[in-house]
Amino acid sequence: MRKLTWPVVVITLLGLVSAPAAAGSANAGPRPPSAYTLPGDRAFPTGMAFDRATGYFYVGSADDGTLFRGHVSRPRLEVWSPDGEDGRSVTSGMALDAAGRLYVGGADTGTMRVYDTRSRRLLATLRGLEGGFLNEITVAGDGTVYATDSFRPVLYRITGDGGRWRIENWLDVAATPIDWVEGRHNLNGILAVGRHLLTVNSSTGDLWRIDRHSGAAVQVDLDGHGLPNGDGLAWRDGRLHVVQGNINQVPGLVPQVAVVEMSSDLARGGYTARYVPPGGFRHPSSIALTGTRVMVVNSQYDRWVAGLPPETLPFTVSSLDIGAAEPVSGG
Repeated sequence: MRKLTWPVVVITLLGLVSAPAAAGSANAGPRPPSAYTLPGDRAFPTGMAFDRATGYFYVGSADDGTLFRGHVSRPRLEVWSPDGEDGRSVTSGMALDAAGRLYVGGADTGTMRVYDTRSRRLLATLRGLEGGFLNEITVAGDGTVYATDSFRPVLYRITGDGGRWRIENWLDVAATPIDWVEGRHNLNGILAVGRHLLTVNSSTGDLWRIDRHSGAAVQVDLDGHGLPNGDGLAWRDGRLHVVQGNINQVPGLVPQVAVVEMSSDLARGGYTARYVPPGGFRHPSSIALTGTRVMVVNSQYDRWVAGLPPETLPFTVSSLDIGAAEPVSGG
């Protein structure tokens, strides 16, 4: 397996990082709302990142560069950073690290921006490959950040050290066994679990385990079950949660969050349960797990990409009890 040798882009840190102030436990207080609403009729929300220390969560927009912020105890999100701020015109996946830094993907602009959530200050702007789609983001336990590019066969690695940030074209996906479908979304959701990354290919429905040290990629054995339209990923107690929307219009697929019981070595998984709220999801895209809830963004991205108005308003983030998964008998 070879690594890419394209030039590394280095961006100087633009501000000092501040640790987030404690704002109480995310699980304290009354029962959270069953849905959170976003302002506006063109939000088309995409990625989401949850801050367990404060209870705040952040959501971006596919239609423009707006960043929203909500709290698990309050039913409405507010604009946290408006469209156009720091040159943002679109967002995709998002992630938070332990220092309270928010990583915001820039979709087909090929960019990633890093923010200090306490000061709202832009810390860095990073650029991936031309013609790419910088999509979903994850933070490993050692603080290293990884991101998928759904249109270019590369995984990015992002690090910050000594006041400087860098984005590397870390893994040449074309040199791995991962299938690639030109002209469609490929690698999408990504999640760091120990020494490995898990990532799903939206077009093929395959789940892959990638060693963060060697770059070796192995297809996860799902016993014949596929994860078409796989998007955001989340992890809890050996269970992988996979958001499945409907952008590829797979016949018979109900938009859902699939629950996959993973083996300890992440080489195998069994589809055991799913989440579908009353009334269904509206093209779900991203997921966050709180102590008691499963939060899922209803992006309506399928409408946006087709140039259609939203199917329903307001835009929402669904909130389901973590014990509300429906068992399934097989894949």
